[in-house]
Amino acid sequence: MKRSTMLPVLVVITIVLLALIVMLSGRSNDPGIKGDPDFPHFACQITKYCEGETCSEDPIPFVAYLSHADSLPRLELPRFNPRATLTELPDGYMFESDGGEVSGTVTIFSGRGLDLTGTSGSEDAPVEHFASGRCDRLVEP
Repeated sequence: MKRSTMLPVLVVITIVLLALIVMLSGRSNDPGIKGDPDFPHFACQITKYCEGETCSEDPIPFVAYLSHADSLPRLELPRFNPRATLTELPDGYMFESDGGEVSGTVTIFSGRGLDLTGTSGSEDAPVEHFASGRCDRLVEP
């Protein structure tokens, strides 16, 4: 092989190898959790969570079902009661959960962003919870 054709061949091989590595490495924003495909749901990931003055950027994956086996909405989020009420908003969905360690709301917007607000602790000294993150598109059965 001539030296003048060797460089373009090496460039093509390098591009193909890099493309394969990217395709096989998976998504960088994968929420890390899968919901039951038999029920409509969002697979979400909290990217920033604040409990009182303490904040963390450790990802927290969870699933929010519009309805589950009992035909009721369900929120599979750590420290929250899975039973939730669902309100459809003009720009998304709002899940309200109480009775868990944390009580509050999770709002999933049409643009797939999410906001969480809640409280824990006693009524005399409540601790506020705030979070933000992203959800995958709605999975419908």
